[in-house]
Amino acid sequence: MTSRDPVRRAGRGRLDDGSTILWSVAEGTRGRRWRAVTMLDGRMTHAVLLEATAGGRPTRLELATEAGLLTLHPADDERTAHGNVVHAGGVRPIELPWSPEHSFEVVGRPFATALMLGRLARSVAVGEGETVRVLSVDASLVVRPGERLVRRLADRRWEVADLGAGRETEIELDADGIPRLAAGDDWPLEA
Repeated sequence: MTSRDPVRRAGRGRLDDGSTILWSVAEGTRGRRWRAVTMLDGRMTHAVLLEATAGGRPTRLELATEAGLLTLHPADDERTAHGNVVHAGGVRPIELPWSPEHSFEVVGRPFATALMLGRLARSVAVGEGETVRVLSVDASLVVRPGERLVRRLADRRWEVADLGAGRETEIELDADGIPRLAAGDDWPLEA
């Protein structure tokens, strides 16, 4: 965060898969908290909670889908990320390598990616790119380590490529680092 007023907004929009997303972002002295829920055909598909430090480092990811509940966060020494998945058959512990350069990704959902890009905006110039290590979570709550090739196309527009999956996404952020969504509206959290 900077000396500007803390970001405290909520909104809605449409994602590429046709789902509707409702979201909120609130900054405080400890950092930023993102919350979002997506719905498709009248069903909730994802509920996300993402917390980050004031410097933009992810500190907690919680995700609920039809597959169950996931909690994932870096250890204090930032050498591993750990948590669990609660599903119909029980609990599956998670522990994977992590570093201060890692980011979280929720496949097809923009807020963890926006957090990563906000941090990269300080060091990646327009026309340049960087490879970022991620822990990527899909709707089945499978967590996979991977790398994303990130290119800054314009001041607030980025391309993120998962070359292994053959998936490229363009994302544009507003001045607060919030993704610009199709058919999007937003409002202040407080009047």
